[in-house]
Amino acid sequence: MLMARGEECASRFNRSLLAKILYANGALENKRYDVALEELRKAGILAGENKDAVMQVLAMRAEVFYRMDNLSETFQTFEEAMKVNPDDMTILNNYAYYLAEQGMELKKAEEMSRKVIEHEKGNATFLDTYAWVLFKKGNTRDAAKIMEQVISRGDNVSAEHYEHYGFILQKLKKCEEAVENWQLAMKLDSSKYELNSEIENCGKR
Repeated sequence: MLMARGEECASRFNRSLLAKILYANGALENKRYDVALEELRKAGILAGENKDAVMQVLAMRAEVFYRMDNLSETFQTFEEAMKVNPDDMTILNNYAYYLAEQGMELKKAEEMSRKVIEHEKGNATFLDTYAWVLFKKGNTRDAAKIMEQVISRGDNVSAEHYEHYGFILQKLKKCEEAVENWQLAMKLDSSKYELNSEIENCGKR
């Protein structure tokens, strides 16, 4: 519905940056990546010299490319965004997270993520990214301490947080606790059905 309404709005209000962003967002979630990129191209033109708008467009472009598994364009877009504003916390966080997911440039990812959590203290999403980077670097116990704080606080805990904590606990040979967290993740997000195999195999690896 968002995509359909976004398309209608973007057509009727052809000079509206917000309309282009909404349409692109709907297209992204429907995996119409070609449409999303075209609308973001138009949005980039409309953004002009507005730095905040430019950063919003670049953040979405990076997300589209990542979901397309186009890593070179993903990271190139993040680099472009950092030239516009090297202190944008969302860009730094997302860049660090995607590097960690790919096991790439983990030192750089840690530096970016640490900068974010020092600036945005207590943000559960940003702390989760930092813990995930540490986990990917092999600092499992430090990652576990951070995630324990995030989970125990109970503020804005998401399915991804439980999922990540589960993998960290699994690495620490705490299979029962890992399974509990994966089950909570699936309860919050039923699309995470792939965790069933992790639950079945926990302790066998």
